[in-house]
Amino acid sequence: MRSIKHANKKQVMQLHPPISVTSIIAMHETHHKDKERILRCLRNGPRTCKEVADALNLSCLRTNHLIVDLAKQGLVHAHHCTINASGSPINVWALPSSETPPLLAGTA
Repeated sequence: MRSIKHANKKQVMQLHPPISVTSIIAMHETHHKDKERILRCLRNGPRTCKEVADALNLSCLRTNHLIVDLAKQGLVHAHHCTINASGSPINVWALPSSETPPLLAGTA
C-alpha cells in the first residue's frame, strides 16, 4: 500500500476534493454569524462555554473555538473561573465591560 505522500494527483483529489469559493464564503458567513450570536448571548451576563453552546445549540468544541477567537479580538474575556462537576477549573466568559460591544465589522 502506497502512502499518501506517494499518491498521484488523482488519488489525492479523490481524498480531498477542492472546495468551491461559494462553500468558503458560506463557511465564513456562518463563522461570523455564530460569533455574533455568542456576543448577543453574553449580553445576558457571564456564562461558561457549555452554557453558551447549549443556549445557541452549538457544539462545545465550536463554541470554544469561536470564544477564543473573540477573546483574541478583545471582544470577550474570562470573567472568572469556576469548578465543573469533575473538579476541573473552567472559564466563565463575559463581555469586557458593562457596555454592549459593537457588532462585528460587516454586520448590520
